Amino acid sequence: MNRLFTIMDRFAPEAIEIMEIRYQVLRQVIHNSPIGRRQMARNIGCTERVVRSEVELLKGRGALKTSAAGIFITPYGEEMLNDIDELIPFLFNIETLADQLKKRFSLDEVIIVPGDSYQDNLAKKDLGRAAARFLEKLLYPGCIVAVSGGTTMAEMAEAITEGVYLPDVLVVPARGGLGEDMEQQASSIAAHIARTIGAQYRLLHIPDSLEKSTAQALKKDIHINKVVEIIKSSNILVQGIGSAIEMANRRGLTAQQIKDLQERQAVGEALRYYFDKMGNIICETPGIGLEQGDLNNIDTIVAVAGGSNKAQAIDAVLSFRRQNVLITDEGAAKMIIYGKDDVNGSQGRD
Repeated sequence: MNRLFTIMDRFAPEAIEIMEIRYQVLRQVIHNSPIGRRQMARNIGCTERVVRSEVELLKGRGALKTSAAGIFITPYGEEMLNDIDELIPFLFNIETLADQLKKRFSLDEVIIVPGDSYQDNLAKKDLGRAAARFLEKLLYPGCIVAVSGGTTMAEMAEAITEGVYLPDVLVVPARGGLGEDMEQQASSIAAHIARTIGAQYRLLHIPDSLEKSTAQALKKDIHINKVVEIIKSSNILVQGIGSAIEMANRRGLTAQQIKDLQERQAVGEALRYYFDKMGNIICETPGIGLEQGDLNNIDTIVAVAGGSNKAQAIDAVLSFRRQNVLITDEGAAKMIIYGKDDVNGSQGRD
């Protein structure tokens, strides 16, 4: 595939340029509809005339539709965008980054979306959409899927395709999550995914961070224990990765606990475990849900996290823990591999 794009770049660079602009048009519409041509031109950084021409062409092919409110994407347009997604690493010349990350962390698969979600909210939406498409391919009748909370995971839930119908799938939260914004809680995300695909779900309506004695007491509750047993039987885990101090603040840790994390150079967090930059677990906050030892029994673990600001966190968590798949963005990938965030002007082949 890379050789094909190299040849195209040499003999028909205009074909690559057309693919790039059409991808950007579809991307703008799926995330911002209804959107006008003028706004789209500003967002993409091209002339309104170019946008008008591409919109009319895509409309003629049934990928877009227009109304007085603006431009919308059609189901066929979504299919087209999903097909293009497979070419994105080659189109934007980031496939080598994926290979490097795969070798660095011994991963089965790495998916990278263009841009930096720390600076560009659409890149975060692309990250969620890529995670949704990957999860849909993983699902099979009878499987149990555990999901964590967070903003990127919420984007994934929003991007799940309604056409998928899997009533024999069970979706559960990987941990408790009360205390976060409702749409970012693991239980809310699990329920959203399940309802979209017609699956079953179980919820865990308890805080994510608990006193140790409280956590031990709750684990003895027969109803909570039953849900936890199901969670620990998960076949697939899709989890986010957070920056340590940001997550400590969100979880309501005390000033002294946060100071301790800073002194011990905590950089990353996943499922209530805090990691230093060498990938060592330096702290675990009490809670209910998946524990570190449970991950050894899960068939497929997918980490979904992006943004140049989370590069250290991703590096730390993946250095310690077995993962199968990483779905990230160009900003994080470049910071991990090269130690720099240089995505401006890199969206395109050199």
